[in-house]
Amino acid sequence: MLKGSGLLSLWNGVDANRRGEYDLWHTREHVPERLAIPGMLRARRYHRGEGPLPEFLTLYELDDNGVLDSAAYRALLQNPTPWSRSMRPSFRGFFRVGHLIELSRGGGVGGALMATVFDDATAPEGGWEAIAELALRKTAATAVHVLAKDPAVAPVPFTVPSGSGAAYADGAALMVECHDRERLADIAAMLDAALDAHGLAQGRESWTDYDLAYVLGRDELASVVPLSEAPG
Repeated sequence: MLKGSGLLSLWNGVDANRRGEYDLWHTREHVPERLAIPGMLRARRYHRGEGPLPEFLTLYELDDNGVLDSAAYRALLQNPTPWSRSMRPSFRGFFRVGHLIELSRGGGVGGALMATVFDDATAPEGGWEAIAELALRKTAATAVHVLAKDPAVAPVPFTVPSGSGAAYADGAALMVECHDRERLADIAAMLDAALDAHGLAQGRESWTDYDLAYVLGRDELASVVPLSEAPG
């Protein structure tokens, strides 16, 4: 189950020749910097196995989406560190979505996640609950999250190469966690049939499978050891 009542997702690829540096920057500088903002609760970074969505997915679990309009957070966006400034032009297929959490069920943090995006999270009463119940009781899924776009979340005050990713920025998302990426195909097959039967997530993209690369909670922030200097 997601912490808090707000969620920010960021999706991107990165230039292949900066792949290793991206992982290091994101883990040792970027995520700890974000979690120092009041109201940021936990961050997760995933990297892709296969599917149409970008290679990396980062989730920030928030007290609420008002965190994203706070002076502290906006100051970070407008005044990046030198390392962050140098990384931004290397992003590919970037898009960013502030989410309204329509449903979040399940416990723990799974080592794998599959995601799809679609136009509208609207559902008849009990529709999403039925999907979550099926996934959690009948498959290896450990958590299910249904996410609508929060139109109140402002865009970032900078530009990065967006590519095809921008096409996904205005819709809803469905994310399902599991302990093992190899189990995701079976979960997807059952969910696709159930979603179609309930008329939900229509026009959705094919599922993209991700492995969990890193997770950090705000309560662990003081234990992160910073690098003595950035590469380059």
